[in-house]
Amino acid sequence: MARKTREEAEQTRQQLLDAAERLFSEHGVSRTTLADIAADAGLTRGAVYWHFQNKLDLYRAMLDRVSAPFDDIREQLLLGAAADPARALWDHSHRLLGVIEHNPQVRRILLILFMRSEYVGELAPIHEECVAHMHEARGLLSQVVRQAKDGGQTYDCVDPDEVAVALQSLHDGLMNRLLVETPCPDATDAASRLLQYLYRGIFLPPVMEQLTTCG
Repeated sequence: MARKTREEAEQTRQQLLDAAERLFSEHGVSRTTLADIAADAGLTRGAVYWHFQNKLDLYRAMLDRVSAPFDDIREQLLLGAAADPARALWDHSHRLLGVIEHNPQVRRILLILFMRSEYVGELAPIHEECVAHMHEARGLLSQVVRQAKDGGQTYDCVDPDEVAVALQSLHDGLMNRLLVETPCPDATDAASRLLQYLYRGIFLPPVMEQLTTCG
């Protein structure tokens, strides 16, 4: 009986998160109340407070739903960089865009994060967390670019920190395009072409030739 109760509680929690995703994406976070979420899920407001302290707690739980794919992408970048930093970066860029293009839930939650949220009031801490995550991701990119430079894969003039900023900016721009223009039939090919423009200024011609021929 206890296990059934735990399973039912988890089912209720997921119902609330499903409702939050729907309403946040349709109406925005600031215009959606916890009472709205409870009603959409067919539950009471008390059920919301049983599982979540407040809207911020619920919002974080919603973001956690898509953390696994990005954790996996980060892990693949680190593992690949040990053998071939250039290939690891190239594949990393395509994986980031691919998970948005092919995973509807990731796309929906990122749409909420980037375009349906106002990071003021109770959601103000999310802004600081996003900035911290951005700096962490940029540092990882810089680290891998440095590995590529040390391995003779890049031009001598390449500055890993500057390249990391450029890569992150391009990733963000391409991801935003996928979020607002979906469905976008040529998204993958168009993104690959745009990535090549930047990568050709980083990696030496033989390296780029290998990347674009094999991947």
